[in-house]
This record gives sequence, C-alpha cells and structure tokens, in this order.
Amino acid sequence: MATGDNAALIGASVSFHTNDEDKDDDTDVAVEVRLMDQTLVASIEGEFGHFNDNSDAGPYDLVIKRAATRGALKTGSVAIRIFPIGDDTWHFNFFLELLFEDRAHLIAWANGLEVNEDHQEQSFGIE
Repeated sequence: MATGDNAALIGASVSFHTNDEDKDDDTDVAVEVRLMDQTLVASIEGEFGHFNDNSDAGPYDLVIKRAATRGALKTGSVAIRIFPIGDDTWHFNFFLELLFEDRAHLIAWANGLEVNEDHQEQSFGIE
C-alpha cells in the first residue's frame, strides 16, 4: 500500500446543505474532480430530487474515472455545475471528501454559494 503523496484515490463523496433558496427537483447537478491539467478523475451527475430550504443532502459517492494520487490531487479542483430547466437559483454549501488507500483524505468545501440559470458553475481548489 502506498502512503503519503503516492497513495491512490479509493473514494470520493460530496454533501450539500441548501441555505435559504432551494434547488428545484428537475435541476441537474454535476460534480467533477479534475487534476491541474483538467483530466477528469471522479464525477457524479443527477437531479437528486428537490433540495428544500435549510436541508442537507448526501453524501453522494462520485464515480472514480481515472487513477490519481494524493500528490496529483493536491493541485486539482472541484467544479459544481447545475443544468436547470427554466429558472432556478440555489443557495448552498458543499463538502467534498477524497479518501486514499492509506485512509488519509483531502477536502474541498465552501459556504454561501449561489448558482442559477445565468451563472451555472462554481469551482474550487482541493486542500
């Protein structure tokens, strides 16, 4: 088993907290984890149903698309994108956890976010 920066990614999950503006049930949400060169490592996409105001959703497990190490992901990013049907504004927080074979993890998170039909994506670095 590799450790440290050489440890392989074995799992990824994302959770959301909806604040004071819900996500409509037909708005599709995509979460993508990418390396610095934009290679897709893990993702999930779906409607996930209606997210009520002041509610929690998840964790949702991402599908690992490509092998990656902790060292490579330290300079990676996570993007959250919506594909609404019509108008939808969603206010939310998110927490992404990446788990590695040595049981260590990296995270990405942010609070007080907004996406809508005109500004559909937010992107963040991984810590």
